[in-house]
Amino acid sequence: KGDIAHIYCTFGAGTDTTMQTQSYEKVLDTADGEAKRTIDLTVQGDAKAVFLPFPVIPFAHSTFSNVTTAHISPESTFVYADVVTCGRVGMGEIWRMRRFSNTLRIYVDYPDDSNSRAPHRGRPRNDAGQPIPRLAFADRLLLEPERFDYTEMAMWREYTHCGMAYIHLPQQGGQGSGIRGDEQTDRTAAEDALITNIRGYAEDHGFHGELGVSRQVNGIAVRLLTARGDEAFDFISDVAGLVR
Repeated sequence: KGDIAHIYCTFGAGTDTTMQTQSYEKVLDTADGEAKRTIDLTVQGDAKAVFLPFPVIPFAHSTFSNVTTAHISPESTFVYADVVTCGRVGMGEIWRMRRFSNTLRIYVDYPDDSNSRAPHRGRPRNDAGQPIPRLAFADRLLLEPERFDYTEMAMWREYTHCGMAYIHLPQQGGQGSGIRGDEQTDRTAAEDALITNIRGYAEDHGFHGELGVSRQVNGIAVRLLTARGDEAFDFISDVAGLVR
């Protein structure tokens, strides 16, 4: 009535890795049960990591929940993507799942500089020397067709596939628990340039669908709606290529 899967991946410093699933991920009928999955990713040092699974297809009467947590280094280059469909579109099975939930939390782990000579304010930390995680991006996708009509305005409308990607560009200038003003300016400029490139790529290649690209507190978020899974997956793959 429902499998439980746990995925743990660590990308070591100096590595350059792209991880993909073998094919579209199918969530079968779970009856009155629920399929669950957790994904824990760690990206160390100056690693370049792209986590790009194929789209997920929720079958009729399925219930599925996924929770992804990523801890990444400030110096890392990281791309995480998700694409989900509204069902087995080719078979006319649309919006028949019971519930689909996907939660994403991405933290940037800054080194602890409490041993430095700089004055420290606030309570002393008991975990001195441990990385300090700061939430960089959070996302939640919840599909419950029995409660909501996703074909309405401000929903998916006529589109059948929803994709998102988070992109983290490396911090320059070495490690530290904070970012100097010039480093922040450089990173903002790099993110703005990438946003322009992504929008330009979509226009030049005739992207069909709805596309949004925006800068976050730390990183870039891409959200799209399309009528075909390949369009969503291929576009995000191409965006990952622009980053690397």
